[in-house]
Amino acid sequence: MAADIRSFTGVRGVAAVIIVIYHYGKFRLDLSGSATVWAVPHGYLPVDMFFMLSGFVIGYVYKDAFVSDPWSNYRTFLIKRFARLYPAYIVIAAFYALKIAAGLTGEETFARFHTFDIIGNLLMLVGWGLHIYPLIGVSWASSAELGSYVVSPVLMKYTLQKSVPWCLACAALSVLGIYLISRSGQGASGPLDVVQDSSPLPLLRAIVGFTLGLVTFRFAHHLDRFSATVQDILVIAILAAMLAVAIFTPDDLPIYFLFIPFIAILSRDGRVAQLLFGNRLVYHLGVISYSIYLIHPIFLTFTERSSRHVGNNLTAYVCCMLVAFAAIWLLSWLSYRFVEIPGRQFVIGLLSPKAKAAPKTAPAGT
Repeated sequence: MAADIRSFTGVRGVAAVIIVIYHYGKFRLDLSGSATVWAVPHGYLPVDMFFMLSGFVIGYVYKDAFVSDPWSNYRTFLIKRFARLYPAYIVIAAFYALKIAAGLTGEETFARFHTFDIIGNLLMLVGWGLHIYPLIGVSWASSAELGSYVVSPVLMKYTLQKSVPWCLACAALSVLGIYLISRSGQGASGPLDVVQDSSPLPLLRAIVGFTLGLVTFRFAHHLDRFSATVQDILVIAILAAMLAVAIFTPDDLPIYFLFIPFIAILSRDGRVAQLLFGNRLVYHLGVISYSIYLIHPIFLTFTERSSRHVGNNLTAYVCCMLVAFAAIWLLSWLSYRFVEIPGRQFVIGLLSPKAKAAPKTAPAGT
């Protein structure tokens, strides 16, 4: 595999766009009814693809990192992963706070946040089942992903470094875990849409997806036995299967498990994978996908209120939504360029242990 798997970056962009469209489709033109403007079946599941992709990529990059000098490498690993998530999160959280301060969030006020909530949001712990009310509702996913990083050395040891039976046991436990989550009854819009701040299941959902990503990484190289043509056909076939499953069944598990072979085949970065997910536009969306994910709910209220003011019909809503999408893209690009990249470097420099200065050598003859 190449150092940069373009298909992975691109598919993150597609997943982020699906999540945005899913959330904006929940708007109701008729407040007295329950019908939404549109529905995106299983539109919350791309978050689980994020978790699997993270597991795969972490396995790919860090597979041997904790074998020698594990504690030092673990500290460096956590600093880098925290630096990847935190700068954009905290800056975008400040915009959410400004929105509340400006009275643009309806019934949402600062009175809802207690001291523990403030600390939990600052420390990015909203997705750990600690009853922390989130400032950014969707940030539970990045918080839960951070939790996956915390336990990464253990997960990598049993999925990548031990024998195949150990790896398969981890896969079996993960399958059992996601099955139990889907049957928990805590799903908001579907069986796996478990996001409550009072439950540890969102964190478990992330860890399970992360583990399955590691398992997928361990076995993905077997796909190299297939020709490039067969790999291209597999990309199309799995995409078609996911689309059919999404349309014809309300059960999340079939499409969830299709993510596994889909990620495996995308990792080979073949011709069709590059065409669909490695092209310039989709790749660009993938690069800024993290900021897209965090920023997009800011404009939900704007879109709803503006469309009701303009005409309260589908055309008005779509026009206001397109304006919001343009703002989301622009702010996400600015966030990536001026917050994520420099912020990552700043946090790594701030938290990394400073190298000790070499002792001065006494001048000759003294």
